[in-house]
Amino acid sequence: MSGAERPLQRALRIARVVGAMLAITLLGVWVANRWLLPRQVGVDEAFPMPVLEGSSKEEVYSLCARKGLVLSERPPEFDASLPAGYLLRQHPAAGTQIKAGRRVTAVFSAGPRMVAVPDLRGQSERQARLSLEDLGLLPGDILRSPGDQPAGGILSTRPGPGARVTLGARVDLLLSDGDGSRGFLMPDLTRKPLDTALALLADAGLGKPQIRYRSAPGRGAGSILAQTPAAGTRLEKGDAIELVVASRSD
Repeated sequence: MSGAERPLQRALRIARVVGAMLAITLLGVWVANRWLLPRQVGVDEAFPMPVLEGSSKEEVYSLCARKGLVLSERPPEFDASLPAGYLLRQHPAAGTQIKAGRRVTAVFSAGPRMVAVPDLRGQSERQARLSLEDLGLLPGDILRSPGDQPAGGILSTRPGPGARVTLGARVDLLLSDGDGSRGFLMPDLTRKPLDTALALLADAGLGKPQIRYRSAPGRGAGSILAQTPAAGTRLEKGDAIELVVASRSD
């Protein structure tokens, strides 16, 4: 073998070694991209869509980020069952097989629809009921008291005009019983919260009552257990009123 052939053979051997190493490297990269990396990061691995409905907006965004999902919000919708900012609907549905990078549409709750209580003063009971029903509200307790309106006219409401309440809420009506010179009609306050009872007495033009507290297991603290005089009794301004209220249980 001539001396000129030895460098050529050496160069060929080096080229074969380098080629083999390059082939092995490329094979390793292909295997890693095709099998190893997807199993590590879950890029190509399907998983069930998690349950997002009922979760807060912060929880939904956090979970989607951890799963590699892209969240797309739709306009919020009113819903009485979920507070504002909690997820009402999702797509895809929970349990659907998805992969990272999937777009998820979300509709969050805007909370219950709120309605302003109308000014019903001076309306008849029938007119007031129709006005409430037109707004999706319901008439609540009907109370009567002498006042400056003709008999049957609305003196006041509770909540008052302009108060914002949830759709379907009840509005108590205080109706005029005619000439105030005939005295005031004691409303039925039993089982009502003390704050509500005091407001109803004030609306009826009656003074502040004397309050006694009594233990009453099974009754909510602050609810009216008994009243004197009884509901329907006619009172003059300044007549004594006594309320027995459930005390807080120890």
